[in-house]
Amino acid sequence: MINENPDIEIIKALQRGDPFAFDQIYDKYNEKIYSVSLSFFKNSVDAEEVIQDVFLNLWRKRADLHRIENFNSYLFTITYNTIRNHFRKLSRERKHIEDYLKNLALDDDSTNAEIEYANLLELADKAISKLPPRQKSVYCLNMQEGLNIEEISVKLGISNRTVENHLHRAKLYLKKALSDKRLISILFICLFIQ
Repeated sequence: MINENPDIEIIKALQRGDPFAFDQIYDKYNEKIYSVSLSFFKNSVDAEEVIQDVFLNLWRKRADLHRIENFNSYLFTITYNTIRNHFRKLSRERKHIEDYLKNLALDDDSTNAEIEYANLLELADKAISKLPPRQKSVYCLNMQEGLNIEEISVKLGISNRTVENHLHRAKLYLKKALSDKRLISILFICLFIQ
């Protein structure tokens, strides 16, 4: 059963093959995946190829979504593996990338990606708990409940600018708290913190 995702109905529709649901998932995640891909590949062609591969894999495996307990973890694993596989492809085409991959020390087991995701999620939860109360409230309302700046402003009775400041500071703190040069940490930050 899919849980820990506010878009559970969209994910169920995607599982049934609904192209509109696929478009909604694509719209929600494509920029984040593009951003992290671009940071690794330094060119838009490779970054776009990663996006295509991630969403093609998601579409091909949509019937299996009923077995997925956490969609964010599942998408994280697909993205992680796609970036890794793209690096491998490039390394065959360009010999100098092999040295870079050795430095990343990536493991082939997707279970490790899920474990890393769970560990990073736990670290993120601990970091979120250390935020000042107002920053924590603003961050959780935005990132976990999906409220926009204006909705948070009304709910908390503070100005839009104050909400923006709290959100900006919270994200900076979390990025710093979770910063790590490994692919998996950067991917997590780009997909789930920004």
